Amino acid sequence: MPKVHPYSRHEFRRRLRAWLRRNLTLVIGGAAGLIALIAVVTGLLLATMPASAFRSWLLGGLQVGLIATYLHVLYSAFLAHDAEAIRHVRGAWGEDNTRSELQRAERKRLVWGWVDSLSLQHGDIDHLVVTRLGGLVAIDSKWRSEVRDRDEMARAAQKVRLRAEALTRDLLKGNVQGTRRAKVNPLGVTSIVVLWGPAQHTVPEGAAADGIEFVAGRKLVSWLAKLDGQPVDKVAAKGLISGLEARRMPAEKTRTVRATDLTA
Repeated sequence: MPKVHPYSRHEFRRRLRAWLRRNLTLVIGGAAGLIALIAVVTGLLLATMPASAFRSWLLGGLQVGLIATYLHVLYSAFLAHDAEAIRHVRGAWGEDNTRSELQRAERKRLVWGWVDSLSLQHGDIDHLVVTRLGGLVAIDSKWRSEVRDRDEMARAAQKVRLRAEALTRDLLKGNVQGTRRAKVNPLGVTSIVVLWGPAQHTVPEGAAADGIEFVAGRKLVSWLAKLDGQPVDKVAAKGLISGLEARRMPAEKTRTVRATDLTA
């Protein structure tokens, strides 16, 4: 399966590269100091300890430890200087966890497939899922320690739903293979917020705001299992996913698409 690059992870790496470029002198100076320290430690060990398997093991361990410490210091310095970086890390964790749950849902034959990190002109959709019995589901993944911005998340999810509806409406207008049924009876889009982190343990079942349901990440599969009323046939699902892939790829080729091969 191709590796997926969520927007949050992509943005985090972009920020990290930019910070390293801005602090290139510091990074090079630190690396030079590290090399000098490794040389001193290596020389002391070789001069004071007899040749043995233990000396080789200790020398290798110290060298790796010094390199790891230097990289950790750089990473910590970056996080300390970029407040947005932590937010993007948490966002990537949320999207990765949701993707794992969707893989479970696929194995249980609850969904046909989905597209991750769908980049559109006016925003992103974390996951657009084609279910077997519940139409389309647009998922906004969040990692939270506690829920303080429920109304704000609900408004964002409403925008995600509108984006997904506009996109699928546009796709269904075209002659996309397998969507004839959908053009007669357009598939509805349900938008939800999936919460990860400590906050997921405080989300009661059926929690909602402004018509947007909040689902604990660990309960996503069971939530999908309850969907009913908008069956999607295999051919229509394949056409929709292919159309979404085609729309997504020109926007950001560095991100990859996850969709089932629909052979089941």
